[in-house]
Amino acid sequence: MRVDLTPEQRTADMRLTIDPGFVHHRLIQTVIPPGGIAALDSQIRDVPPDLPDHVRRLRIDHLYMQALLLFCEHLPVPTLGNILAQQEGLFFCSTVELAPAPEVYEQPRAVSRIITPGVDHPLVELHYSASNIAADTTRSQLADGGPIAVVAKLRTYRDGVLIFEPLLMGAPWLSSKTDVDPFPGPEWYGHAFFENFIDDVDDFSAVRDVPIPPDFSIMRDISEAAFKQCLTEILGDTARSDWGGEMADHFAAHLYLRGRRTTTAFLLKGPANFTPMGLNHLGKNNDQIFRLAQTPARLLVVQHCHEIQEPVRATLRAFAVQPGAVRRYCLIDGKDSLRLLIAYDKLDRARELSARTR
Repeated sequence: MRVDLTPEQRTADMRLTIDPGFVHHRLIQTVIPPGGIAALDSQIRDVPPDLPDHVRRLRIDHLYMQALLLFCEHLPVPTLGNILAQQEGLFFCSTVELAPAPEVYEQPRAVSRIITPGVDHPLVELHYSASNIAADTTRSQLADGGPIAVVAKLRTYRDGVLIFEPLLMGAPWLSSKTDVDPFPGPEWYGHAFFENFIDDVDDFSAVRDVPIPPDFSIMRDISEAAFKQCLTEILGDTARSDWGGEMADHFAAHLYLRGRRTTTAFLLKGPANFTPMGLNHLGKNNDQIFRLAQTPARLLVVQHCHEIQEPVRATLRAFAVQPGAVRRYCLIDGKDSLRLLIAYDKLDRARELSARTR
């Protein structure tokens, strides 16, 4: 993303849906309200009856997908991460990581375990009939494991396992909201597309002239409070005192991503642990990312004085990037944090503020 696409391409207004490779028509009809079913029936009647059977089925599956995602957006249906953090909820709509389930080729029913980094209990499984798999590509994805977009309904909790029944599964599908794609092959980027970088934020545009530093050890001396003060000064905001029940360390209503205004919530981590950020830095069951995701912000930002490890990126993405109701996310590691301070002549200011609190 950072290398292959330009900032203009990374901030393009895109839509994330689900390529409907598994569609449980009966279950979908049980959750969509009567008005939605009537609209869906009307759309199905408009599908030309003389199409080849496989094309007609595909058209109808897409209509079911669109109706279900519209239902999820308006309810709204939470992500799986929200359900695990809150320990409640009957439906989820998420892009998740699945363990391999080779039995989809051999058995009438299959079980896919959902990989939940940082959450050891409860386990989460998808139980489903292989007959509802409509696409060979989806069958292969389920057999091999990996990322897949899912809308699922809770069936039961048994022996430490949350068992969900999927209504819809398939590859997360990225498409343009206009008739012209902003870059070639958007479908190959999927849910990873919605990560933005500090260079994409108009309010931080000066960092574009600061190269990525090979050494960021000076960030060991910059306290979280000092970085927050400098950040708010760059934004023209006022830094608020931290308190235990806050959902974000800072909330900004006026950041711009390549000319588009967006609300932004920041989670900031200083050098109390000057080590790469893992999930263990983010509270029990990643509750700090969960709280960040409870804000109404359309851009979720995690900042750390050191490197940020991939499980943190995956967890933030899982909370932010929901099919049908996507938000953007950004990680600012130690190198980008240092670039920001240098770009706005705040490094000495940050060191001075840090020294006062020692």
